[in-house]
Amino acid sequence: MSDDEVEVWPLVIPMAVGELRTAILVLHRGGLTGLGEAPAVAARGDDLAALCADLRSPHPRSNSARAAWASAELDLAGQRRGLSVAELLGGPRRRRVACSYLVLARTPAAVEAEISLRRDDGFRTFKLKSEDAGGALDQERLGYARHAAGPQGRLRLDLNGRSLVAAPARLDGFDLEFVEQPLAATAPARCWRELRLRAAADESLADPEAALELARMGVTLAIKLATVGGPEAAIGLGRAASGQVLLGSSLETSIGLAAAVHTACALLHEPLDCGLATASLLDADVSSGWRAAGPWLDLPVGPGLGVGVDRRRLLRYRIEL
Repeated sequence: MSDDEVEVWPLVIPMAVGELRTAILVLHRGGLTGLGEAPAVAARGDDLAALCADLRSPHPRSNSARAAWASAELDLAGQRRGLSVAELLGGPRRRRVACSYLVLARTPAAVEAEISLRRDDGFRTFKLKSEDAGGALDQERLGYARHAAGPQGRLRLDLNGRSLVAAPARLDGFDLEFVEQPLAATAPARCWRELRLRAAADESLADPEAALELARMGVTLAIKLATVGGPEAAIGLGRAASGQVLLGSSLETSIGLAAAVHTACALLHEPLDCGLATASLLDADVSSGWRAAGPWLDLPVGPGLGVGVDRRRLLRYRIEL
């Protein structure tokens, strides 16, 4: 709209491991302010400068920028109508969501120690990033993880598009909830049908037609808003899914995570434990009023997203491009 004022803030925030490169969209319209976030994921080929340029257009091309605009528009609409984003999406059907914990440790003993600590914090589901595509090291790590999580704990292994180097049967003893993205993002649907393990799609959901086909096939969907293009796209996939669904994080501040929690709370069916408890991995957050931390995330209170932005921290972590 012609009276819009658009602010785009490129940020680099240190993390427990590495750094978060993300862009915050601040959209002013009619005396209201809507917020969105577009994380730049190197593994996805994102470039922060290009992402920021895309965000300055009201008709962005990338899924990440589209997700940020969709979030900001929903935030504005909710504030204008006195409704939460979850209500605008057809919910809420729940007021909080259970979350999994992302294990950062790489060695088997460190994996066991980290899971033991977080289990005591109340987490019941744990996701490990693969070290060797399901090979000997991953199997040892999973053994230690299973010991720490106990028989009732849930384990996930994320291959990030790599194929298993071991036979799927070698993972049976660890009772995994699923293996995430065990195929290349562009792998056709027939490859998913031929898998002999419980699998979840992540990067493959970036293509809308492929995502819809996988949803109808019953493949578990690990949906990230920045991958699929925003909350409405995620809700659409959830409606089409004949299998299970969860919301995940591309590693974002609590602005992006708030949009994901609203989406998870509006899903038609109860999601699996969502990968949204990641704000604690950041050295600092730029949101105000709500923070995504702990094994359960409550739906933010108030109209729109229910979160604000801390401009002092925006200024602190902003970078020049």
